[in-house]
Amino acid sequence: MVPVEALLGLVLLLVGFVFWGNGMTLLGKTGAKEIGVLNLGVGIIISIAAWQLHSLGLTAATALVSVFALIYFMAAGIFIHGYDGKGLGWYCLFATVVFLWYAYFFNGLGLVYFGLFCAAWAVLVFFAWLALAQGKGVVTTVAYLFLIESIVTLLIPGMLLLTDKWNPLGGVPS
Repeated sequence: MVPVEALLGLVLLLVGFVFWGNGMTLLGKTGAKEIGVLNLGVGIIISIAAWQLHSLGLTAATALVSVFALIYFMAAGIFIHGYDGKGLGWYCLFATVVFLWYAYFFNGLGLVYFGLFCAAWAVLVFFAWLALAQGKGVVTTVAYLFLIESIVTLLIPGMLLLTDKWNPLGGVPS
């Protein structure tokens, strides 16, 4: 297995778990504190993965994964301690710009799927900004975006990477 793609597959899979859990929580199907623990655990693991990506010379990937990790640390505090989430909402607006830039960046490298994933994540965090920072009634929309994107942009590509069925970076499976 190609190390970089395996590491990215792991990150996508773990982020998919968080997307799914956050979506279910927003729909009222699970408790916030337990999903807060999931956010914290995944935030820690993907922070470690981000630094491993950095050690492999992939600083742009390190930054992208770190954007997710910071969201999860903030979400953990919100879910566990019951904060209002306005700060996370404003972070989500910033993340919208970051994800749009990465969509452009990946498309320019010919990594169209990663560009599309980033565009989808930009839509999600934009709606999260509307819900959290602006108080708009789009929480159900955010929940369903979490659920759909957890499968389409995270679970499926993550599992394809982890099982050597997809090597978008051109690595040769071992």
